[in-house]
Amino acid sequence: MAGARRMKRLSRDAAALLAWAVACSLAPGAFARAAHGKAATGDVTGVWMVEPAYYLGARLSPQPMLTTQAQEQRRRRAAATAAGYVRSVGNMLCQGGGGPALSMIRSPFEVMQGFGRLTFIFETETFNQPRTVYLNETAQPDNIFPSENGHSIGHWEGGTLVVDTVGFNGRSSFPGGVRASEKAHIVERLSVSRDGKVLTDQITMTDPASLAEPWTIALKYDRQPDTEERFEVTCEPDLEALKTLDLNALKDADPEVARLLDPSTRPTDPALKIAKPNS
Repeated sequence: MAGARRMKRLSRDAAALLAWAVACSLAPGAFARAAHGKAATGDVTGVWMVEPAYYLGARLSPQPMLTTQAQEQRRRRAAATAAGYVRSVGNMLCQGGGGPALSMIRSPFEVMQGFGRLTFIFETETFNQPRTVYLNETAQPDNIFPSENGHSIGHWEGGTLVVDTVGFNGRSSFPGGVRASEKAHIVERLSVSRDGKVLTDQITMTDPASLAEPWTIALKYDRQPDTEERFEVTCEPDLEALKTLDLNALKDADPEVARLLDPSTRPTDPALKIAKPNS
């Protein structure tokens, strides 16, 4: 009799385990959440690519209200572009950039979840760039190391992932090419459509240096097939192209050129050490 009860209990346990495994297989990311004791919420994992209408800020509504400083910077950059400065110094030096503009490149990016975090892997024209969203942190730390993508923490509100990001290093961009300063603050609300085919990212951006008022837009991304192959991206700095530029004439139009010419910046910035200004 005891053996029969034990077998019955084992059968129930096996059935429960099988049901849990099936549920995890039907909901990608559920295993990772279960492993950390999280209730099933939303799921943004997968491979995504920005819809063509939003490519590089082609359709942004509403448009941002820029500060006077940002308007002047945009005017100077437009004038430099009109004069032939099309390929930037950052591109020549293989600098990847960062911020929300990174996801507007017409190239797939992958989102994975596990170990209390979400990891975004972007394929830019310079390298494979990661972005991490920490799910187990409830407040931004005091000792953030500034970076292009900043420091992101996230939590679930039902089926919506809410992400708070600060800690930028001044080399990032908002959608449409608006420069994001070190004081930029971004809040995102990411959700997936009922059919699982579209990811929507509602982004609210504030930045006292660039934005005269908070700017909120929504970007949409199409899910790519699970068989979509990811590729390694490498970039070799084009120093020959850099030599052809009049850097002094461009320093007011491009902050990266100003960094390159600043003797207090170049010795400590690995991205700029390889270049030798021609002036």
